[in-house]
Amino acid sequence: MNEKKHQITINVISVALWALAIIYIYPIILILFSAFKTQADMAINPFGLPKVISYDNFINAFQVMHYFRSLSNTIIIVLFAVSISTVFTAMAAYAIARKNNKFYNKIYLLYLGGLIIPFQMAMIPLYKILNAFNLISTYQGVIFVYLGILSPFAVFLFSGFVKSVPKELEEAALIDGCGIYKTFFLIVFPLLKPAISTIAVLNIFGVWNDFLMPMLYLQRRNLMTLTVQMSSFQGQYVTRWPLVFAGIFLIIGPMIIIYMFAQRFIVSGITAGAVKG
Repeated sequence: MNEKKHQITINVISVALWALAIIYIYPIILILFSAFKTQADMAINPFGLPKVISYDNFINAFQVMHYFRSLSNTIIIVLFAVSISTVFTAMAAYAIARKNNKFYNKIYLLYLGGLIIPFQMAMIPLYKILNAFNLISTYQGVIFVYLGILSPFAVFLFSGFVKSVPKELEEAALIDGCGIYKTFFLIVFPLLKPAISTIAVLNIFGVWNDFLMPMLYLQRRNLMTLTVQMSSFQGQYVTRWPLVFAGIFLIIGPMIIIYMFAQRFIVSGITAGAVKG
């Protein structure tokens, strides 16, 4: 009797999970089908299958977005912003966790304060600062702003991981003649791989999908990112939805490929972090 109830429970849970999976997957499937529709087919049958499969939307979106140029712009910003932020926030968290005095505690509180302040409150002052230093429509300006935005959460997460690293390892390295920087990069930093993988993945997706900051600070068309270029599909009176959906797949395509290759490292990193915590 108990086994029968257990089997019924498993079946109910399986049905519920399949239903949730369909609910989550359906919007993606709907976007994919819509990307192959014509404008007329989209207006007549927005939720059904395409009557005629057309690849014109992908071709037009590829051309209108100047895909390779926009893709290279996005990759440059993501690569520099995430890599520099990860290294420097790990160093900052190491100093905060190991010093543990009033001065460094105040710095830590300043970082935590950055989690509270929304970007919308600072975007106009940031624009004025970047404009004063002639950094509008430059990679450097956007990357500097991203470094500030990505730092608070990264320092918060890294500091907890650094505290879990045994101090004896650092003491042994110092006895062997390693300086503070050599100790950090050779001993501590490799032990932060779970936190590094988690922070890097979150920041990559955050910067890659961001629209507001590139739109504000990259005003030259040859510097626009993928998300900003896709806004050209929307006009004041007409929105070309099939082109929008095709553009969405062109944007998320590289992220899907990266996730497929890095899935093993991402899952192992998050799992290791959970076990260590």
